[in-house]
Amino acid sequence: MTVPVVDTAVWRERIAALESDAVTAAVIVQCDLIWLRPEFLGMRNEIDHAVMAAQLRRGDGLTVDRVILHSLPVESAAAVGAFEEWQLRMSAAALLLCADGRPAPRIHRLILAGDGSSASIPDMVELLHNGDWTDHPRAGRALDIIRTVGATTPLTGYDMNLDGPFGDADPSVYM
Repeated sequence: MTVPVVDTAVWRERIAALESDAVTAAVIVQCDLIWLRPEFLGMRNEIDHAVMAAQLRRGDGLTVDRVILHSLPVESAAAVGAFEEWQLRMSAAALLLCADGRPAPRIHRLILAGDGSSASIPDMVELLHNGDWTDHPRAGRALDIIRTVGATTPLTGYDMNLDGPFGDADPSVYM
């Protein structure tokens, strides 16, 4: 099995470009299991932070669509933990933006067909810069998947357990 290579320089360059007013949209695909490896935690966090910072600063001037896996095709406890933490963090960040009345990145969870073990689309970050996509065919492919009914399901705040130890469902709140 070959390990896919993530060109971190390209990812960093394109993610940094989200701050530019010339960029009005982005499509980010992170479906490869490599993103759940411990050595990619820093890069994953860097991307998440940059997307949220750009969305906070740019507001309605920036539309971000992210595609991640809906469920894991593996049973590694470490991968499952990283996957659940990442989804929780993205969902919480989107809730915070929405609570402030700001647009949040739209997160689309890709549903793998049957017993599929990998996504049918490569990982990418493509930008709509001055009306042109950095790679039109790749961006179009990702957007086609997003628009295909039943191919994805949104990650929303409903996916989060907001009760926690001091939430309304905790009996000690009523004592």
